[in-house]
Amino acid sequence: MDFGEQKIGTQPEDRIDSFLSYMEGDTFVGRDEELEWFKNQLQSQDPIRLLHLHGPGGVGKTYLLNEYHRIAEQLGIIFIQLDSQDFSHTTESFLEHLLFQLETHTDIEVDLETISLRKTFRLLKVIPVNQPIIISIDSYEYMDSLDRWFREMFVRNMPSNIHIILSGRQPLSNEWIASPAWRKVVKEMELGDFSFSQTRRYLANFNINQKENVQTLWQFTKGHPLTLSLATIIAENQNEFDTTLLTKESSQILMELTKQWLKEVKEEDMHEYVEAAAMLNRFDQSILSIILKRDVPLKVFQALTSLSFVKPTKQGWGMHELIRDAIRMELKHRNPDWHQLLNERSAAYFYKKTLATRSPLDVASFFYHLGDEFIQSVFFQESIDTSMYLEPVGEYNIHEVTEFFQKRKQSQSESEAQFYNRQTNQSYRFYASLAHNQKELEILDDHYVRKIDYKGTNLLKNKHGITVGLIIIVPINKDTLQVLMEEPISRAYFKQLSEKERKEYAAEPSDNAGYFIRLFDYLDPADTAARSFTLYSLFPLLLTGGKIIASTPLPFFKELLENFGFDTIPEATHYDYGEDNPSTTYFLDVRGPKLATYLQHLTNSLSSNSKQKVLQETFSLTDREVDIVTLILEEKTNAAIAKELYIAEITVKKHISRIFHKVQVKNRSQLIKRIMELM
Repeated sequence: MDFGEQKIGTQPEDRIDSFLSYMEGDTFVGRDEELEWFKNQLQSQDPIRLLHLHGPGGVGKTYLLNEYHRIAEQLGIIFIQLDSQDFSHTTESFLEHLLFQLETHTDIEVDLETISLRKTFRLLKVIPVNQPIIISIDSYEYMDSLDRWFREMFVRNMPSNIHIILSGRQPLSNEWIASPAWRKVVKEMELGDFSFSQTRRYLANFNINQKENVQTLWQFTKGHPLTLSLATIIAENQNEFDTTLLTKESSQILMELTKQWLKEVKEEDMHEYVEAAAMLNRFDQSILSIILKRDVPLKVFQALTSLSFVKPTKQGWGMHELIRDAIRMELKHRNPDWHQLLNERSAAYFYKKTLATRSPLDVASFFYHLGDEFIQSVFFQESIDTSMYLEPVGEYNIHEVTEFFQKRKQSQSESEAQFYNRQTNQSYRFYASLAHNQKELEILDDHYVRKIDYKGTNLLKNKHGITVGLIIIVPINKDTLQVLMEEPISRAYFKQLSEKERKEYAAEPSDNAGYFIRLFDYLDPADTAARSFTLYSLFPLLLTGGKIIASTPLPFFKELLENFGFDTIPEATHYDYGEDNPSTTYFLDVRGPKLATYLQHLTNSLSSNSKQKVLQETFSLTDREVDIVTLILEEKTNAAIAKELYIAEITVKKHISRIFHKVQVKNRSQLIKRIMELM
C-alpha cells in the first residue's frame, strides 16, 4: 500500500465535524502499535488489502478508526467512513450509502437513481489510480447476511487503489480465514484494554492526576476505554475528582455497559445462559448444565463462547472480568434470589470437585463462589498475570535472595496497596508501617533461607526473569522443626507445643506435617498484581493434607486468615515485631477428612439463610424442620440430630415423618435427592 503524499479530496474546515475530530484527536491515547502499523502500511508495498479490527464492545474500535481517518486526511488520502448500523443490509442500500459518502468526499457527481455494483466500480475508477481510497466499515458484525457478497463480489473485484478497514466485535470467519489466499491479503488486529500507563495518560486529559484517584479508576475500569469515558463524566464540572461520586454512580455505569455488551446477544433465550456464565470465574458446557439443572445444547454453548467478551482459558472459558462483574451486579439487583441460587449451586459443584480432584483451580473456584467480599477482592479482582512465575531457591540462585533483601533495605518505606471490589465498591487496604518493615528486615534475611535449606522459598519473577517478590512457606518436618522453634515469629507457637505434638510435627521431609507461612514480600509494595499472584498460592496449600500456621500483627492478613476460617491460638500470641505490635498466631487443620469438613462448614455458612428461605417457600417447612433437613443433608443420624438440637430422638422422628409428607418422599435418600435437585 504505497499511499504517498496525496492531497486530493475535499474536507470543509468550518463544520462541527472538524471541531469534534480535533477534540477526539487531542484526547486520543494508546494504540501505539496499531497506529505505527497503519502509518507504515500507508508507505509500503505490502499486499495487505484489508485490515480487520476486532474486540468487545467499548474497547475503542470506533475511536481508532477516527484516528486512522485523521491520519489519512493529513496525507490527503480519501477516507470513507461507514457504519453498518446506518443502512439496511442489502446490496442496494450498501452501495447507495457508499456512493453518497463518495460524493461527499470527492468532486464526483453521483446519480443515486440507478445503483449497481458495476456503476459503483466505474465511478471509483474515475479517481486516478495513484489516488488511494480507504473504505472503513464499523460494526461489521451486523453484516452477516452480506458477508459473502461483500467478500466475493465487492472486495474481490474492487479497483487496486481501494483498501478496506473493517471493525467488529468478532474475528473474521468462514472463507476469510479458510482460504490461504485471503489470509495473505487480510490483516487481523485484536484490540485490548488500556495498560495502566495508558489509563493514566487518558485520565490526565481530564485533570485526574492524583495517585489515589488514578489507582481507584484503574481498579474500577481495568483500562476498558468506554468504562473510562463514562467514569470521567463524573469528573466534569468538578474542580477535583471525588471517589465518592464514583461510588454513587458505579452501578449505573456498569448497567449502561451491560446494555452495550448484551446487544451482541441476539436471541432472548441466550440471556439466561450468559447470566449463568457470568456467575462463574471459569466455565464449560458441563458446569453450566449442572448449575442450570438442565442440559446446555451444543449449539447454545457454541453461540455463548463465540461472544466477543468470552475467551478460552487454560481450563474452560471465561468472561472479560469487567463484563462479568457488570452482568453479575445487574442480575443481583434485578433478581437477587436467582443470583444467590446460582452462586450456591456453583459453590456446591466446586466443593464436590475439589474433594474429587484436589485441584488448586477447583478450590480457588470454590472460594470465589463463597461470596466473601474480602477474599474476592484480594484474589479475584486483579487478573492473574500468567507471565509471572515462581522460581524455587537453591544454592545456584541464593545470591538473588541476598540481592532482594539488600534492595528492600536500601528502599525501606511503609507498604500500602489497595484491593478493590467492583461489585460492592469497597476497597480493602493492605498497610504495613515503616517500623514493621524495618523490624522484618532485622529478623529475616538470606541466612534464614539457608537455615531451612532453601525449602519452601521461591522468587517471584516477571516475564523478563526479573525478581519482583519473595515468598517463604516453610514445610514443617524434622529438618525444619528446630529452626521454627528458635526463630522469631514461629517460635511462639512451636515452643508451647507438648512433646507429643512436637513428635507429630517431626515428620519425614517426604511427608511434611504442615506448613508455616513466613513471608510474602515485594520490591514494589503497591504491586497488587504481584500480591494476588503470590497469595494465590494459599489455595494449593489447603490441599496439602497438613496443618497450616501463620502469625502476623497486620490487620489485613488477620482479616484474610479469619475469613479463610483459620482458628487463633491465644497461647502463641507474641511481640516479636515490637511491644506495641502483638502478633496473633493462626492455625488450620486440613488433614485427611478434615478438608471436607472445613469446606462443608464454609458452604453451610454461605447457603444457610438462602436454603432456609427456599425450603420454607417451596415445602412450607417450619424453622425446626429446616434445621432437621439441613442436618440430614450433612448425613447426621437421628440420634446426632437430637443431640445437636437438644430434643428427644422420638421428636426428631415425628418431624422427619412430617417432612417426608410435605416433600412427598418416602425415605432419606429420596429427600436428599429432591432437595439437591432443588438447590
